[in-house]
Amino acid sequence: MAGSAAQGTGTDPGAGLGSEEALRLLAQLIAIAPTNLEDPLHGRWEKPHYGRASEAIVRAARSLGLATRIYDPTLSGAPGVDWHGASRPNVIIDLDVGAKSTVLILAHYDVVPVPAEQRARWKSPPHTLTQRADGRLYARGSNDDLGSGVVASLTALGHLVDAKDLRHNVRLLVCCDEETGGQGGIDAIRDHDDALPPDDPERILRADVALIPDGSPETTAGSSGIAFLEASFERPIPLAQALAAGASLVDLHELARSWRSVYTSPDWPDRHAPEPVLTGRATVTQFDLGDAKIDPDRVGLLEAHAETDAANQVARAVTLLFGGPARPLDELRAQLVPLVRPPYRLEPVGASALDIPPGVRAIQVIGEATHGGYPHRGHNPVPEAIRLLTLAAERGHIDGRSIGVASFTVDLRLIPEMELEEALDRVRERLDADPAVRASGMKVEAPPGRRRAGYAVAVDHPAVEKLARTLKATFGVSGVYGEYGGTDASALRGLATPAGDPLPALVFGSMDPASHIHDAEESLDPRLFRGVVETIERYLREP
Repeated sequence: MAGSAAQGTGTDPGAGLGSEEALRLLAQLIAIAPTNLEDPLHGRWEKPHYGRASEAIVRAARSLGLATRIYDPTLSGAPGVDWHGASRPNVIIDLDVGAKSTVLILAHYDVVPVPAEQRARWKSPPHTLTQRADGRLYARGSNDDLGSGVVASLTALGHLVDAKDLRHNVRLLVCCDEETGGQGGIDAIRDHDDALPPDDPERILRADVALIPDGSPETTAGSSGIAFLEASFERPIPLAQALAAGASLVDLHELARSWRSVYTSPDWPDRHAPEPVLTGRATVTQFDLGDAKIDPDRVGLLEAHAETDAANQVARAVTLLFGGPARPLDELRAQLVPLVRPPYRLEPVGASALDIPPGVRAIQVIGEATHGGYPHRGHNPVPEAIRLLTLAAERGHIDGRSIGVASFTVDLRLIPEMELEEALDRVRERLDADPAVRASGMKVEAPPGRRRAGYAVAVDHPAVEKLARTLKATFGVSGVYGEYGGTDASALRGLATPAGDPLPALVFGSMDPASHIHDAEESLDPRLFRGVVETIERYLREP
């Protein structure tokens, strides 16, 4: 495996990944930075390094003696799909020992982008793997999913390539388009298979069980469904109307919380989960307002931006730019500070994706960033920014009649058992009955390529019980849980094993609470990495 090893300040020689090859490959993939940004609402489709990442994975797999091939739907998939000029290579890696059963391992090599605001909060370069004195390895993708999924799976297969006691064939799929959306990953592979007869050997997703090392160390049998809702307006509208419509989107969270799963939450109670079981979640992650026309004699909001590039990423800050007469602008911050509720606060602007012209007053509403699937682990500043601006307009501190172009994105998570259309119908029903939504003319869409139903396996399924026994041995954890974040497990819903039974897809991984997935300081505990490797090896060696 080629590449450069991690930079380091750590001193513990036992804190490595178990092999220099694994460390070099992880460092190489992180340096390639295979970011995935799909943001149709703002016309952005950015996947600049997919090709280099997939090529590096192929080279690493072949160096281990594994068979590889690429499936890229932009080259051989169904016609008529707009791929926005980006290739979508998926790596298929096989270890065939002539066994009667096959285990599918599903990982993804794309990572979320590092937004401008987040960069200043990294203590080391986000695209350079860095080991620190605490023994952890820091970088974007160090855990999700380059470490926990891609490199851990390849390391395990490298250990097994010459094994005489392997009980299963193995197919490792390293896919793209998992993080912020896209149709070129596992969904495109399903489309490929759907065009073939059920028993066709060319079907890629042929297996008896699927392991997905893209989660926490617990056994996960239920994975949340997801839909990214894009909210926009047909024309520029008054600020007060845009804020009222945005507040209606925030209120969708109460609707989603009424959806209750049978699966226990791994975050209850130690990680601030609101319920002992999984519930739905609706999180307004993106809020933008621009092209504002304000009264030159009054203070008005010129721009607003939640400092995130990804719909599944809760920002730490919302930046607000105000214009107007100098004296009222000078007084504005003092007027706004008492309106902000703890733990949120107002600060002068640090890093921002916005340009700040001279004479403009810039303020940030500060919260705590987190993964979009885990809003309870942070403090989303978007609802507080909407509330603050609403109060400021009502009290005359800013002009609520100024006109601007606004948009919002909602990260909607379903409980594992819920049908996608049922959830979307409930959301539409709620919004259609909302006076603020009707008055604003807000249009809410759920693009097909950015939504997916949940996935559920019975907690007493033999494959679940086997993984639970294995994780008890490797991680010391007990119990079977549901997944808050949502993974590619849901893309395997409805698939069957060669025997005709529903395909069980089980999630686990090295993403502990200290990993800071999607935020600054994402990191990997090498001990948990080695646990993932051992878990995969044990699962494949046992009947």
